[in-house]
Amino acid sequence: MKNNLLVSVIIPTFNEKQNISLLITKLEKQLQKISHEIIVVDDHSSDGTITDLTKLSRSNQNISFYLNPPPVGLSKSILLGITKAKGKVIVGMDADFNHDPAVINNLIKSVVSDDFDLVVASRFMAGGGMDDKLRFYTTKFFNYLLRKIFLFPITDNTSGYYAIQAKVLKKMSLKKIYQGYGEYHLRLVYTAKRMGLRIKEIPVYYQERKYGVSKSKLFEMLKNYFILAFKLRFNLQ
Repeated sequence: MKNNLLVSVIIPTFNEKQNISLLITKLEKQLQKISHEIIVVDDHSSDGTITDLTKLSRSNQNISFYLNPPPVGLSKSILLGITKAKGKVIVGMDADFNHDPAVINNLIKSVVSDDFDLVVASRFMAGGGMDDKLRFYTTKFFNYLLRKIFLFPITDNTSGYYAIQAKVLKKMSLKKIYQGYGEYHLRLVYTAKRMGLRIKEIPVYYQERKYGVSKSKLFEMLKNYFILAFKLRFNLQ
């Protein structure tokens, strides 16, 4: 069955014990009519996430669990998941419920039925939004600068919630794209633009994290993203 999978969902985790089991339950409900696998790659959590994932992967054949070998890191975890994926469509998402599982079928449909190469869930188009208003408006303005100054192609270039054709993704320089922290998504989107891929956005609403602690530091991230955007625009990376 795993040789004919339609979708591989890749989820990196680090100390997400209170979220991951519930997230997988919700994803399985959304994906019950689709041949799929859920690949979780953990960065050596210390809160019991690993124990829960071990149990889940043993009891559900749709779930595969891997530990990211050192040196750990978010992008490196996603890259490991991509190397293990068998689906024709790859979905990337976070484990903290910022990325609403209810949107996943729209992402998949836009790739499979509407024939787009890359589909990104956007907070900044009509129908999208975010509970954290400071983060919302700061990131929205930053994405405006990305489009106007550095010619990025979409409204939410920092999303991290996306679906892409596996055959297209695996033509990219994955080790160059998936490094560091969340800046991988800037590289992914800009690479897709350079390749002339068909890109679409669908709206998503980010809710506040219910459990656990965010690992993101907003202003430090935006500084790093701005430097990377400059390098991408002028072919310095």
